[in-house]
Amino acid sequence: MLEKSMTFDYFEINYSDKDKEYIQLVVQELKDKYLDIMSFFNLEKFERKISIKFWSNLDEYRKFFGKKYNKKINEWETARSTNNSNECRIDLLCLEQRRKCKGHDKDTLRNLINVCIHEFVHTCHFAYNGNSPSMIWFSEALATSLSNQYDYLCFDCTLEDIINGKAKYINYYTMGRYLIDNCDKDYILKLARDKKLLESDTYNIYNETIDYVSKMRVK
Repeated sequence: MLEKSMTFDYFEINYSDKDKEYIQLVVQELKDKYLDIMSFFNLEKFERKISIKFWSNLDEYRKFFGKKYNKKINEWETARSTNNSNECRIDLLCLEQRRKCKGHDKDTLRNLINVCIHEFVHTCHFAYNGNSPSMIWFSEALATSLSNQYDYLCFDCTLEDIINGKAKYINYYTMGRYLIDNCDKDYILKLARDKKLLESDTYNIYNETIDYVSKMRVK
């Protein structure tokens, strides 16, 4: 399928006819939010363009990344971000194709827009910490909360689920909301750069999130 492209600011976006009905809405949302997200991470600029690709074929997406990382791509995966010395990119399935993924059959344009912003948060996190390792729960907590991916709180996982990165994403979002609503941004950014500090503080953050959710339910 013939690809089309557009560029603005730090972004180069590649898409197909399958995206033409909503691409302008996705781009406008990105324009509205990307500077605020960069500001959260104290990023003044990117050194190179961020490539955003909308995939029009699920099998090709899975085959490409399966070969690239030599592993099977999860059936629920609809997007991913890559940031290293060689490339800075965000890959997304178009709306039609993401509905073929496990658990996404009822996805809407809002879901697609949110995941685009979500992946951009990951890109900023990578840029801020110099691609240093983090913990899954924390990376996803930032991405889900800064993209406003959910509109409710839910915390029904164990500490082990969080530590091992095996919780549902709504739990990461809830921990992210706790951090953003209650903690100084400088502390959150320290966690974003210092994995040892993050690992040592995860236990307390987990328990504080339980208290946070309980108090929110009382209100």
